[in-house]
Amino acid sequence: MPALTEQAEFELVRFENQAGRGGVGVPDAQVLSSCRILIETKTQRNAIKRKQLEQYLQRLDDANETVRCLLVLTPDESRPTELVHFSDERLCWTSFAALDQAIDELLADKTEVISEREAFLLRELQTMLLQEGLLGFEKDTVIVAARQAWDEYTKHQLYVCQPGRPFQPVQYMGFYKANQILPRVPRILERHDRLRMERGAYKGEVGRAIDRLLDLALREPGVEYQVFLLSGPDDPQTICLDEPIVNDLLSASGRRTAFTQGQRYVKLDNLRRAKRTSDLAGLSQLRGLKNVSGLFLMQGSQRSALQFQSRLHGLCRLFWGLDARGRL
Repeated sequence: MPALTEQAEFELVRFENQAGRGGVGVPDAQVLSSCRILIETKTQRNAIKRKQLEQYLQRLDDANETVRCLLVLTPDESRPTELVHFSDERLCWTSFAALDQAIDELLADKTEVISEREAFLLRELQTMLLQEGLLGFEKDTVIVAARQAWDEYTKHQLYVCQPGRPFQPVQYMGFYKANQILPRVPRILERHDRLRMERGAYKGEVGRAIDRLLDLALREPGVEYQVFLLSGPDDPQTICLDEPIVNDLLSASGRRTAFTQGQRYVKLDNLRRAKRTSDLAGLSQLRGLKNVSGLFLMQGSQRSALQFQSRLHGLCRLFWGLDARGRL
């Protein structure tokens, strides 16, 4: 929720140790919560209805919770023009692409404890967003964390990762390593998911690539991977930036934070102009996505929106152990 509302201080639930305020005695801990989040989703671009949002804001006027927020979630690549009429700070807009990015960052963050079941359901949600066409494809380049992947690319013109990892259909791949986006941005020539590492199993360049990986013992035989074939560092199809793009992003506490720990999407034109990662347009500090349980409240007026709501509701019920009416 902090990621989607762009409010780093946002807390659905607050935990306090040695809570001495509020009465006599000092209990070991207390759990506090006082918020109301209304969520409105649109599955079509430019479908915001001003009157509808005004009614929801009036509903918040009558609420007693300390934190009150109307979260508008749409497939638009940028803030819908209809929202220009609103100056109410309780109204927050975000895109499905931002939700997708936040999930990537959450799953890549090694400080977060995510169970296999939770990770699976989050990846299923990402796949559903992609299949429903809600992510938008204005951004044509994916930047991947590349502590080891960069060397493999320069030697073999490959990017290899776990099977089933969702990627938007982009044309270029950049590499983030040592706190900078490296200046070579190769074109994605081919993408193959769930390839089993077996000699002679595939024809063409991908087959030869798998043979090389096995010959050099870089992958285990019989294991499935997702494989990208990329243009080489000196290939004319590879984009050469003037210099590396240094990461200068800071967390809310002032500490340096990674540009990406998994993958992040950008526009190639913005990448060409950027000197620092903060120059990249539309960049959000997608940190701390802890809770997607409120998404099952979403409702849409069109049939496709209702179908989407039903599928999303089902995923969230599985994720949070809710019954058919959304109760714990």
